[in-house]
Amino acid sequence: MLSRMRSPITDAVADILHEQDADAARALLAEAILVATDSEIATRVSVTRGRPDALMRIHGHGHRPAASEMPCAADVRAHPLFRFRAATRSPEPVRLGDVVRAGWALEEPTLRIFERLRVSAHQADLAVASGGEYDGWTLIAPSAITRLQLRPIVQHARLLRGLDRHVELLARVGAAAPEPAEGAPRLTPRERTVLHLMHLGRTAAAIGATLGVSERTVHKHQEHLYRKLGARDRLSAVLLGQRSGLLPTARGEEAAASGASSRD
Repeated sequence: MLSRMRSPITDAVADILHEQDADAARALLAEAILVATDSEIATRVSVTRGRPDALMRIHGHGHRPAASEMPCAADVRAHPLFRFRAATRSPEPVRLGDVVRAGWALEEPTLRIFERLRVSAHQADLAVASGGEYDGWTLIAPSAITRLQLRPIVQHARLLRGLDRHVELLARVGAAAPEPAEGAPRLTPRERTVLHLMHLGRTAAAIGATLGVSERTVHKHQEHLYRKLGARDRLSAVLLGQRSGLLPTARGEEAAASGASSRD
């Protein structure tokens, strides 16, 4: 999972994976991206088909827009970077200027949104998930973003995607199963995300692909889970996880889905 070349991103891995709170882990990931790319703002954007809103989390030193200023999903879909992703499905980090020169025009409504949010048009994008309609990080800088600035996220793209999926899964687990039962074994954040994916029926290979780690690493996490839970196999681990309040019941999943559908 780790590249041989160190960067603020690789240096932050342990802190991110050991952070129990998803918001704090996401902030650590954002700070690593900002430092590695010398950017001013890192924005995590999620757009889901059939939903009128876009979920945006803004990290960095720029203006923090009020709720009334935040772009909606339609605004995000009009952005050249979004239109480029939708048309090409390219997984590579890309700069807004390059996309515009390739023919995805930066139109007046989007420029007005930049003015409203008080952000520059010096932007770049890293898509982190292929599911849904769009999930990614947008970097914003006060001056033109160079290819050299993007090199760390190009070199560590797989690692960044794995860390991002870990953080988002951690948030989902916390929303669906927020209160472990008294006496429940204490799991690491990574073990919690692996257990959650086991609960979804994912194989070790699929879990590894999701988190950007080897199947062997997943098996190690599963061994630790079995020992902590007193389980013999995947099914008993999931059942014991539910009884311990470490995994959502059907009611907990419904509550988490309801909360997600009403998010700002």
